[in-house]
Amino acid sequence: MRRTRIKMMAAVMAATMLLGGCGDALYDLTDDEENVIVNYAAHIVTKYNTYQREGLTYVSPEEPEETQEDVTVPQTPETQDASETGTAASAEAAAPAVSVAAAGSASLDQLFGADGIQMTYAGAQLAPGYMEGDYYEMTPDAGKQYLVLSIDVTNTGADGVGLDVLSVSPKFTVVLNQSVKSTAETTLLDTDFSTYQGTIPAGGSTRLVLVFQVPDDVASADSVELYVQMDQMIQIIL
Repeated sequence: MRRTRIKMMAAVMAATMLLGGCGDALYDLTDDEENVIVNYAAHIVTKYNTYQREGLTYVSPEEPEETQEDVTVPQTPETQDASETGTAASAEAAAPAVSVAAAGSASLDQLFGADGIQMTYAGAQLAPGYMEGDYYEMTPDAGKQYLVLSIDVTNTGADGVGLDVLSVSPKFTVVLNQSVKSTAETTLLDTDFSTYQGTIPAGGSTRLVLVFQVPDDVASADSVELYVQMDQMIQIIL
């Protein structure tokens, strides 16, 4: 107990000398010096205070706060599938179906027909290339394939009928599967519908085509929308 009192007196005297001096002006302590003295004195008092069983727990005022480190969650098959599904859904929502603003709609006969001429859409097919007869072959650009639209033109009259589509200068656009848009190729084909000039004999029929380039990963031509730009954009009823 005596040793305890001696240590306490020493601490008090040291603090008195630092704070008071020998009759001189008070010594101005910095914040760090004041914190050292206060913490030391409090530690001595609580360490030897028999009435305080747990003592003093020191916490430095300059101790940095804990920061939460970035945690990387390992990808399990379940979380990875969910992430991929969410990404695909977002991409699908961000890519709306392609559409073309048209002033109205009309059939091929109404737009390009003549007396006795009937025009019938004969379907669409995808092809890596296109050949007319055995003398003219077309090859698409890299990463592309052809979409070929066929149109049957028939003369039901008793006389030959001239057909001149080129003079109208139409520009054809197709929307495939509501997601792929393409403009018709300008070709040297004799059967190119957009540049056709010829006579359809009485009772005769000929098949004309429109050729478009589309990405080579397109697997089908289930839905085809055809538009023509002349004075205005018109959707063709196929």
